[in-house]
Amino acid sequence: GSYESTHPEQFGPDRILFLDGVIQSTLYGDAPYHESIVHPAMITHPNPRRVAIIGGGEGATLREVLKHNTVEKAVMIEIDEGVVDL
Repeated sequence: GSYESTHPEQFGPDRILFLDGVIQSTLYGDAPYHESIVHPAMITHPNPRRVAIIGGGEGATLREVLKHNTVEKAVMIEIDEGVVDL
């Protein structure tokens, strides 16, 4: 098969979140960004058990935090309920 048929994730429609006309997040671009802001902090702390996420609307930061088995509680605070509901 073609490259496109064997790698459909590279050619499917992207999902883009805009707030006030500015790109905030994309389906295919969120993982590298959130991995790079979450994991350095999580591995630097000797035993991260409780985590607060301020402004984590689309949930990608929470997804990365929960990959760490030491986390007992994670709280996400987002003032824009509409972003969370997406």
